[in-house]
Formats: sequence, structure tokens, C-alpha cells
Amino acid sequence: MKRIFSVHVHIRDTHTLKSELGQINMIVFDGYVDAPFFKGEISSGACDTQKYLSGQPGMLSARYMLRGKDDEGKETILFIENNARLNSDGRWQTVPWIMTDNPRLQWLSQLQMNGEIEETNGGVLIHFYTEEKA
Repeated sequence: MKRIFSVHVHIRDTHTLKSELGQINMIVFDGYVDAPFFKGEISSGACDTQKYLSGQPGMLSARYMLRGKDDEGKETILFIENNARLNSDGRWQTVPWIMTDNPRLQWLSQLQMNGEIEETNGGVLIHFYTEEKA
């Protein structure tokens, strides 16, 4: 697999609901991307919703926008939707989808990607990969 880029996420707040059906966590975050083709920051309103329902694998869905510049200095927005299911080994396997207003970066919307989440102090790193060989 080939790593395309990573998102550095800083967790700002968490809201939790617990009931006999399970648990829902809404995690508010910010952060940034520093990739060769794009540098930007996560806009306000970013949220990861995690569902842990009784008898089902954990699921998450994160949606957020990054505002920044491409490698030529053009103002660019990336929208990322990242859905995941918790594997039996306790690791999240994500399936991201990206949309952008930058014609030069449209290739991101066409890639079939997967991702991995790595815990860090105060947040996570989300690594985005494609099946292409490095």
C-alpha cells in the first residue's frame, strides 16, 4: 500500500450518551494536514460520531473540511468523510472519501482508499492509503 497523506487530529471535546442500547460518542476535533500536495487546517465543526450498539461491532463516521493551499499556493478546500468499523483485533479500518474544489487535486476523489488510526498524545493520526505500490 502507498500512503497518500496523514491528518493530525487534536481532540477538543467529547459528548457521550449511554443507554441500555449501547453508547454514542460525538468527538469534536481540529487539526491539520502537511502533505507535499496540500497544507491546511481542519475547519470548525469537525465531528467524529462513534456508535457502540449492543451485539454489533463499533462504527464511526467523521466528516470535516480542511482549508489551505495546494503546492502551487492556490486556495483549496478538501471535504473528507471517513467511515469505519471496529475490527475484532480492536483496530479501526476506515474507508475515506474526499471531495475538493481544486481541479488539480480531483485525483483524490477518484482514489479507492483505506485508512488507519494511530493514537497520539491528545488526539490521533489518520493515515490514508491506496492499494497502489509505493
